[in-house]
Amino acid sequence: MPVYEFRCEPCGNISSIYFRTTTDTPPLACRHCGSDDVQRILSSFASPMSELDQMSKLDSKYHKQVDAALAKVPATSDPDHYVRKMVPFSQAKE
Repeated sequence: MPVYEFRCEPCGNISSIYFRTTTDTPPLACRHCGSDDVQRILSSFASPMSELDQMSKLDSKYHKQVDAALAKVPATSDPDHYVRKMVPFSQAKE
């Protein structure tokens, strides 16, 4: 049950089209303008990794870096203090 993405040549919009099987080919037309001049494009996909695989990809010094960063934080620090200082990206300075 693959989902393929197609780019409409006239309008440039991208449409995702679901195929019931790999041999099933529904009529291909742009959902935005109706043109049948569409080209299949490469689409991104996710490849889930196990937690063990994720941990193996971490820097071997990661735990030491985290411990060092936490050691610099005062024991009386309040995490909410930092949350209150955050601003939306739209208001952030360069």
